[in-house]
Amino acid sequence: MARMIKYWKYLMHVFCLLMIRHSINECTIGTIILHKFERFLPDMKHILVWTDIHGISEEGQNHFITKNCEKINCYFTKNKSLFGDVRYFDAIVFNLQDLNTAYLPRVRGVNQKYIFVANDSADNYPVCDPVYDDFFNWTWTYRVDSTISYRFISVYNLHNEELGSHFRWNDKMEPTKRHFQALLASKSKAVAVFLDVCKSRSNREGFIKEMQKEMSKYNHTIDIFGKCGSKTCKRKTSATCSWRLNKQYFFFLAMEDSISSDYVTGAVLPAFENNVVPVVYGGADYSKFLPPNSYLDARKLGIPKLVKTMVDSINKRELYHEFFRWRNHYVVRESPVLDACVLCDRLNQKSWLLGQHAYHNFRKWWLPEYQDKCSARTLMDTGFLFGMVAGYQKKIQCFAPRIGI
Repeated sequence: MARMIKYWKYLMHVFCLLMIRHSINECTIGTIILHKFERFLPDMKHILVWTDIHGISEEGQNHFITKNCEKINCYFTKNKSLFGDVRYFDAIVFNLQDLNTAYLPRVRGVNQKYIFVANDSADNYPVCDPVYDDFFNWTWTYRVDSTISYRFISVYNLHNEELGSHFRWNDKMEPTKRHFQALLASKSKAVAVFLDVCKSRSNREGFIKEMQKEMSKYNHTIDIFGKCGSKTCKRKTSATCSWRLNKQYFFFLAMEDSISSDYVTGAVLPAFENNVVPVVYGGADYSKFLPPNSYLDARKLGIPKLVKTMVDSINKRELYHEFFRWRNHYVVRESPVLDACVLCDRLNQKSWLLGQHAYHNFRKWWLPEYQDKCSARTLMDTGFLFGMVAGYQKKIQCFAPRIGI
């Protein structure tokens, strides 16, 4: 009996093996497909780009990786439905030029940061709607008192190290080198300006007109290149313009299109890059942005004193050479406007994340005289009109600016 049981077990094993082999032969083996997906790490900082922002276009971490940021655990996206609820984003960034009260988040997280981003001046784009008071937690603008501040231009030392904004200018700069003085010897014309937009909020065109009158007293003129003047050069190639500035002109009018605090754009760069002294015209304290005695401040000096200083420097080359002492110590260059590395760094600092600060009177912070700018008379220049028929008095809607102003 025991021998029969042993034999039966042996047959069952053989049978099972045969069945397994048969199943393998008959079975079709399917291909396993692995789908690639993004891993949302617990410490990833997710930033929703609510409105398009120039310079930020890539989804994910690429922006931070390619910029070699110290912190790369930040994630840009324009997908508002990524989590199904916008409150899950660590931060939401809003572009000044695309603000619209009808198109804002309806819900908000307790510690979520609303960030105001601007790469144009407050004078060009005032914020008028009171909904934005107590709305933004952080600001990312050219203003030096922004949460994240940036500059259109940067100053470097001769070791190619960016000096930032918290440093002291060298007050004992060396005299201009003789070989550099020789490069300035060919100059014979007083001043040039590139001007393609003939009407500005800053009224720079009016300043130039009055300055022309004063210059004529000394038998000098202002050469205006571009659509607003009689002089031309192929600015797209830049070589012709650069050569003329470098070899022929003593001064260059670097005039902003609007007068706003801390607003210093690349308008000064043609001068600094081509051995010309910039005559700056804007609303900034230029001593914070440009090397000392490297420029003349038009609004601070006034037209009579400005022109006399220029003419004295033209007639006495030793005075003109003094404007270039800074070249022994500094280099002025264009800088990337929106450096998101700083944003990612802030989002990784617990103290910044937990802070409940908001701009109580944001409109006044952004533009102290916003009430005047938002009045019906001033806003007429923006072209936002409403009215039913021609002949009726046109009225102006005062609201947060949108792109296209």
